[in-house]
Amino acid sequence: MAAGENTHPLLLGVIADDLTGGLELASMLVARGIPTSLSVGTGRPAKVEMAHIIALKSRVIPVDQAVQLAMSALDILLDHGARQIFFKYCATFDSTPAGNIGPCAEAIMERLGIGKALFVPALCETRRTVFQGHMFGGAELLGESPKRFDPLTPMTDSNLARVLQAQSRRSVGLVDYTVVDKGPEAIRASIHDQAERSGKSLFIADTLYEHHLAALARAAADMRLLTGNSSVAAHLPPVWLEQGLASEPSTIRLAGVDGPGAVLVGSVAPQSAAQLTEFARSNPACTLDIARAYTGHDLIAEARQFAAAAIADGRSFAISTALPQERIDALQAEHGRLEIAARAEEILSEIAKAIVLGLGVRRLVVAGGETSGAIVRALGISDMQPGPYREPGFSRAVATQPVAIALMLKSGKLGSLDLFASALDDMRRPIVEEPILTRWPPKG
Repeated sequence: MAAGENTHPLLLGVIADDLTGGLELASMLVARGIPTSLSVGTGRPAKVEMAHIIALKSRVIPVDQAVQLAMSALDILLDHGARQIFFKYCATFDSTPAGNIGPCAEAIMERLGIGKALFVPALCETRRTVFQGHMFGGAELLGESPKRFDPLTPMTDSNLARVLQAQSRRSVGLVDYTVVDKGPEAIRASIHDQAERSGKSLFIADTLYEHHLAALARAAADMRLLTGNSSVAAHLPPVWLEQGLASEPSTIRLAGVDGPGAVLVGSVAPQSAAQLTEFARSNPACTLDIARAYTGHDLIAEARQFAAAAIADGRSFAISTALPQERIDALQAEHGRLEIAARAEEILSEIAKAIVLGLGVRRLVVAGGETSGAIVRALGISDMQPGPYREPGFSRAVATQPVAIALMLKSGKLGSLDLFASALDDMRRPIVEEPILTRWPPKG
């Protein structure tokens, strides 16, 4: 079969604005029995399954560049006959008023020739919900949560309708929880009525419970475009089965991979810091001060020496560039926010090449969405086979080029405390299991 040829009708073509989110969605669809492929960037995919995810690195780049990447990805998916397009972004709607979610969505709408789009960022599994258009993380409003300190996308406004409107040309409406609670027909009717009466085009959806996500997925199952976090798209497969678009799924399989294991941490999220602390209780770990890179120190050589010693001792290890918030603030004030982020990604990418291509690491956990994208590209990985979803922040994959390697790429704010060690151990074992056809999420 020629590279990029469809092995199934393409039911869902996904444009993901970062790699960790793209892999999370791929793993959810795999867990539900949908053959799913994932490619990195806008090159020609090696294989296109029933669902195909194109993972970009477009969340924090300039708007015009993000739109251009989204259009290139859309062209690929349309060339493969995608029945529906899903534009995937973060569950915390990571996007400042000058951000990319609105412009990319509007560009996709224009290319598809449609006038309405639904926005469903909630991830109820982790209590990231939307009420009256405001996003909550548990009991905290998003703008009052640690997300307000995010070094790249500080979320200081909890009103997602207001955030989306600030970056969009089209008018933003709300499908409130009372409508969502009534089910798919009420959702579709609300969207139609708001579009007809007041010219609304972009619709933020209140989402409080998992059954709201299921209702929104059913409401949008025949829409040409759906946007949101992975969790709403995970409810599409049962609809496809009912409609006869997907056949009964087969056993899920993913190869195990052995060899040296490593963790690379670029995320500054508190959860990643706690996970690193937990991992360091039993494994060697070092944190690099990227300020030293500006004074002539070779941090990559230091990290390579540290990694080589750990591998020689038969130990898994961790390397991080995540400094305390006050130190990051000072570095950003001195060098610029984007410059510090880019330098950290560059350093970790070079370390990844050194330990994978030079030292033989074959099990790799990466914490941080932007970091993951940079590292995978630096390693020359263009396609992955995703494994099944386990829980938020735990998505396995295997790449075979340029070397066979097991990967677990996680958002900085997700995952259990022992995730690093448990993921590295899990990678050794092959997966053979039946898909989840009814209940969702797996641990819900």
